[in-house]
This record gives sequence, C-alpha cells and structure tokens, in this order.
Amino acid sequence: MLTASHYGVVHFGNLDCEAVVLTTGERGYVRRQLVKLLGFSERQKGARFAAFLQEIAPNSLSSLNKKEATVLLPSGQKAQFFPTGIIADIASTVVDSAIAGTLHRARKGIVGNCLTIMRALAATGEVALIDEATGYQHHRAPDALQELISKLLRQSCASWERRFHPDYYRALYRLFNWRYQGHDQNPPHVIGQITLRWVYCPVLPQDLLGEIRNRKGISQKHHQWLSDRGLAHLESQIHAVTAIARSSVDYPDFKRRCEAAFAGAALQLGLLLDEFDEQANHYEQAL
Repeated sequence: MLTASHYGVVHFGNLDCEAVVLTTGERGYVRRQLVKLLGFSERQKGARFAAFLQEIAPNSLSSLNKKEATVLLPSGQKAQFFPTGIIADIASTVVDSAIAGTLHRARKGIVGNCLTIMRALAATGEVALIDEATGYQHHRAPDALQELISKLLRQSCASWERRFHPDYYRALYRLFNWRYQGHDQNPPHVIGQITLRWVYCPVLPQDLLGEIRNRKGISQKHHQWLSDRGLAHLESQIHAVTAIARSSVDYPDFKRRCEAAFAGAALQLGLLLDEFDEQANHYEQAL
C-alpha cells in the first residue's frame, strides 16, 4: 500500500480538495474530494465517474487506471489516490466543450467549478499548490530541482509531433488581426516569443529551459525534449493560454491578463521579458 508522508488542503479559488505527497515524492489528491471538487455529488462513484472520464478525457482515464491505488494517510485512514496532471485535462476539456457547444446538458453544472480550477492552475502550478498546502516545500531535498529536470526531460530528442493545435494559433493571430492560413504557414517571430513567455516559462524551471537550449539542435523544438510528464504540463498551459487569448480583446488586453494569471512565474524571466516587450511593442506600432 502506498503511504502519504504529507497531507493538506489545496485551495482552487473558493474550492478545496485534500492533497497528499507520497513517500516516493509523487503528488496527488484524495479521490472522493476530487469528485466533489469537479462539481459532482460525493455519491457519484465508481463506474459512473469512470464513464464521465471516458467521455471527457479518455487518455486521462487510461492513465488513472494505471496509477490509482489505495493510499494510507498520515491520520491512519485509507483513501484512493488520484495523481496530478489529470485534473487540468478534465477541466480544460469541459470548458472547451462548453465553448464549442458540444458539452452534454447534464454536464453544464460543472463548468463553473472547472473554470475556477483552470484559473487557479493558471496562477500557480499544480505541484506548487500541493507543496504549499501540504508543507512539502519545506522538506524537499536540495537536489529536488535536478530530480525534477530528470523527470521532465527525455534522454534523447523525440521525433516531431504537432503539440500546438491550430486553435492556439488562431487565437493568437486574432490578437493582431492576422489571418491564420494553416499548418504550412511559418508563424511570425512574435508568436514564437509569446509561446516561450506564456506557455513554456510559467510551467518549466528556467534551469530546465536552459538545459533544453543546450541540448536541442537548430531544427528541433523545445517540446521534443520533454518527457510524458513534461508534455502534460505543457498541454495544460497551452489550454490556459488559448482560453485567455480567445477571451482577450487585443494583444495589450491579452498581455495584461497573462501578467495577472502568471505573475509569479513572470517575475523570474528577467531580461528575457524586457527583450520580448521591445519586440512586441514593435509589432503593436506596426499594426
């Protein structure tokens, strides 16, 4: 049986969920609380909740089936462990389906909770939320960052796969009144800088980004060096940035919203942000 070394309550805005850190260092949630967090009745268990996951996030259900297990809490009680990474996939898919008008009417009651979850994850990373809630941030080993890098990076470059959906580019192009013409179009340099600033930097440590830059070849992309866990963080952030871009009036509005959502991470970017602002201002003046 898995054992939790740290326990606490994570606050997603005005929503709460019990979280744990296992003795292995893996973070996650108490399943019964997570079901309630998503807006379901605590009585909605087992096959019914699995059916919801199969409909909304089948890839996450497959991952959950491999990882979900009974965990012993510090209190001595037993609970089902729900690993990190899945909640962001569920929340973003529900919100995207609601925007597209494809969400089943029986699911509309959980949209508000999913929006709250997405806003909280956009402001603070999922791992950071759990570490703060459980106090684990004060017990991490000095080499925790190096361990994190080893978990988020691949040993060798993966073959290229499309990670950024056309909807992401359409949302960004709209901010500049540009027309997105499809996969074959090379994005303007400013789009790449937006991706670095608001997708990669808020979710990946600067040391990790530096390691990627040292490893990758000229034609390789950052995401080709990310492990499955790193890609999960990346995809969650892509969803968040796409949602902000869709709801923004123009680039200055988008910039303000991102600065508010990712302020903690943005403060760490230093000169990179100053350089980007000069480039972005150039584009704004050219419009």
